[in-house]
Amino acid sequence: MTEFRHWSEVIAEKIVSEKKEPYVIASGITTSGPIHMGTVCEFLYPSALVKHLEEMGYKTRFVFVGDIFDPFDNIPAPLKSFEWLSEHLGKPLSEVPDPYRCCPSYGEHFLNQAVEIMERLDVHPEVLKANELYTKGEYDEFARFFIRNFPRVREVIEQSSMSKRSPDWKDILLPVCEQCGKIATTSVKSFDGDHIEYVCDKDVGYTKGCGYHGWTKISDHRYKLIFRLDWPSRHVFLNVSAEGAGVDHHTKGGTWDTVVAVHRKLFNREPPVGFKYGFVLLHGKKYSKSKGIGLGVYELLELVPPEVVKFVLLRPDLEENKEFDPSSRSLIRAFDEYNRAADLAESGRTDLSRGERKDVAAYRLSTDRRRWRVDFVDLLIHYQVYRDWDYIGQKLDDPEGVSYLSKYVSNWVAMGFVPEEYVFRFKPSKTDRFTEQLKDFATKLSVDMRPEDVHNLVYEVARSSGINPRELFKALYLSLIGKDHGPRLGRLVVAIGIEKVKKTLLDLYG
Repeated sequence: MTEFRHWSEVIAEKIVSEKKEPYVIASGITTSGPIHMGTVCEFLYPSALVKHLEEMGYKTRFVFVGDIFDPFDNIPAPLKSFEWLSEHLGKPLSEVPDPYRCCPSYGEHFLNQAVEIMERLDVHPEVLKANELYTKGEYDEFARFFIRNFPRVREVIEQSSMSKRSPDWKDILLPVCEQCGKIATTSVKSFDGDHIEYVCDKDVGYTKGCGYHGWTKISDHRYKLIFRLDWPSRHVFLNVSAEGAGVDHHTKGGTWDTVVAVHRKLFNREPPVGFKYGFVLLHGKKYSKSKGIGLGVYELLELVPPEVVKFVLLRPDLEENKEFDPSSRSLIRAFDEYNRAADLAESGRTDLSRGERKDVAAYRLSTDRRRWRVDFVDLLIHYQVYRDWDYIGQKLDDPEGVSYLSKYVSNWVAMGFVPEEYVFRFKPSKTDRFTEQLKDFATKLSVDMRPEDVHNLVYEVARSSGINPRELFKALYLSLIGKDHGPRLGRLVVAIGIEKVKKTLLDLYG
């Protein structure tokens, strides 16, 4: 069997073979609303590349561009109550007021949110703002180049996008309207050296132009290149070695095809190493900040540690879509899988399957050290029994891990996120059914039993007396927690304490 290599290793080696040090890994997003799981991938995947390159001993620069000069094109579902935002549709995000009044603009509010989440996920790029890059004139020489070479630029865009433009099309850049401040609704009418003639006359569906006819200059920096030209331009002035994007950008005729064509046919240089990644899905639908699909990242990070989130996203193959279900049972499964990967990473085994190697690679990329060993389910059960974190840490022989995870369990409880079977109290109560079998079960309990031994003992006692094991399980749950179901019985009995359960049952039925 060929040795499995994580996708980040493969791409890192490609970068080293094709580019020169220091390696600049770039990424960027348009911060048009609250950050969701799909957004996290935009900075998590390149950070994995940076980590591998640095582990290989190479110098790197990790650059993240906040595209807050893009037009404000939709009010996301969580912000629908801010009805006045509709007045600003079509303007650059950097010039739309912050609805929460805490940041200079709408775009910066959600860019700051992204940066905060990066820090919580231990991702630390150099953050650049697109509006500031334009104001500093970083794009000016490229804008002038595209204007001088407009016929060739048009040809490259049409060929690479497989789409013809209208005969009078000149919209290689979008001026900001001097009258209404919109950038989405302007049409370029002519170029004259540094000067650009435009009319604010477009109807883009979500807003309309004001009809203003004016001129702007490249040197005024009140324009933005269309993304098919903006993206390759910043590759050049940032000296980008590699950048990824979603599969939608990498379709035939997609943005990446134009990026490659601009580099090779207009700039006479090789493009950065490009890589594509799949979407993050919830029940088959793409996470979307505008449609309100999927749990927000802030909320998710209140429920699970950052390393579990990173593990889940870094585990699959890069280009496959990732189903991320933030339900309680799915997150419990993620905790279990993370712990198994940690065990494998520490095992020293060399006979791992491909799936196990993927898990180990994702685990090592998700954390610098293991912070807990306790099973999350055991922690949920013990919390319901004892409500004392210091005691639970001692009982589970993982005081550091219990302390680290305690805030997440507390949040699960406070948010009503704990699955119903794990919501209980130890409150012994007598039942009139199967009293002899309950006494027999208690008599046979031994302090050296493991959870699976306790579980199997229920079957042994039930079958020896000819009753349905399911009914004996119900009787035991009723006797210990006052409800007919709960956590897996073996785990519950061990959590309460075998001696305590034995005494409790014998007191009830002895």
